[in-house]
Amino acid sequence: MRRRRVWTVVTALALGGAALGLWSCATGSPPQGGVSVAAATAGSGEAADIDGDGHDDLAVGAPGATVRGKSGAGQVALAFGSEKGVVAARHQVLSRADPRIPGSPQAGGAFGSALAMGDLDGDGHADLVVGASGENAGGTARAGSVTVVFGARDGLSDAALTFHAPSPTERGGFGGQLTLGDFDHDGLKDIAVADGKQIALVLGAKNLRDTNGPKITLHVPPGGGAALERLASGDIDGDGHDDLVTIASSDDPADEGALAVLPGTDSGVGGEPLGHQVPLPSADFALAVGDIDADGKDDVVIDTGFGDAPDDTVLRTYPGGASGLRVDDPVVWKGERVRSDTVRLADLDGDGHADLIVGDRRAPSAEGHNDAGALRVAPGSKRWFDSSAMRTVSLDTRGVPGGAAGNDRFASALAVGDYDGDGTADVAVGVPGRSLKSGAVCVLLGGPDGVSGRRAALFNPEAFGADPDAASFGAALAG
Repeated sequence: MRRRRVWTVVTALALGGAALGLWSCATGSPPQGGVSVAAATAGSGEAADIDGDGHDDLAVGAPGATVRGKSGAGQVALAFGSEKGVVAARHQVLSRADPRIPGSPQAGGAFGSALAMGDLDGDGHADLVVGASGENAGGTARAGSVTVVFGARDGLSDAALTFHAPSPTERGGFGGQLTLGDFDHDGLKDIAVADGKQIALVLGAKNLRDTNGPKITLHVPPGGGAALERLASGDIDGDGHDDLVTIASSDDPADEGALAVLPGTDSGVGGEPLGHQVPLPSADFALAVGDIDADGKDDVVIDTGFGDAPDDTVLRTYPGGASGLRVDDPVVWKGERVRSDTVRLADLDGDGHADLIVGDRRAPSAEGHNDAGALRVAPGSKRWFDSSAMRTVSLDTRGVPGGAAGNDRFASALAVGDYDGDGTADVAVGVPGRSLKSGAVCVLLGGPDGVSGRRAALFNPEAFGADPDAASFGAALAG
């Protein structure tokens, strides 16, 4: 069963961030077509339904897991969705010790450090893409790798392949950042992976599982020179091709950066940027992509963390347009400032408006414990996001199991999927610091009132059959 999401999740990395300013109405000029925040289909959104039963499934990375005595080799647990949401009893666990996965466990390999889901071969089942940023590539230490495990009716199949950067570099961390998008507009998801200063692109294909190694093309992000910091995808110009959204750091003492878009083309990704770049004072920003104003063109939300004054704007939305991002006409917010480590857009209450979801892993608990973490949700409305109705959810929230503790790092990672199949987005929240870095994942089901503790579940690694020993279960999520 193939279907398009009605929300957007675009990055496979928990995004580092600075303070986030929320604002109850737009002070900049609104995008053309009005200011309603609609939960329209995002160009990057493919259902994360591995078994094709109509419920999205949840993949949880545990990059610190010990496998066959190899500390930090890493695991991934997959739990399946149902009418009741995520069902822990039905799960699969993957690692290099699994016969279906090429290779063998490596100490510090961090299998599961990044995750993504999408249908790469067009069989109607989402496939699982796993980054292992610490694995060796031949004789190159910590070069990193990416593994694709193909979906099937019964879950993950026995078919899998692993690939590395075309020119592996020591401690290159290949696989630490990745995103999926249909860049060539053939109906199949493609894989984009950060490779130092470049982007490695693998196009989806019906015979992808039958190849010894996929063809990889390299692209240079605009405005870079030092490193590629962020990757996301979405149809910025509305031409039916997903475009690749990048934040790259420049090679200068100020460590400045640039937000830019590489256009999708019939052959993959174009070399010339789409529209103008956005200069940034740094490159370490949270990033999300989605069609906020429902005009058929995806928009970019970026948390710059910088303003003209302590309480000035730090969150900006650049509307998409036929010529690229409308960089001269951003929609901006300011007001209460909270730290943002992860940012997502999703319709959690089913009202047709995308809601802003912000993860703050450093938020203190109700008792003052540091780094307990919290999730903040600003509902979407006809006047953009309403910070006056912003809701906070944490392990201290009534109805959420567990209770918050210091160093839980709740909301270090976020995933959005329709796990119960009711048409409303649900949120999975990574808690990788829980129980001395054993980790956990919290699932919050959406509904008419959005997310709350009313229908919350907390799963530890053992519930999904994963290793609990300092595994950092929940450090990466996809769903």
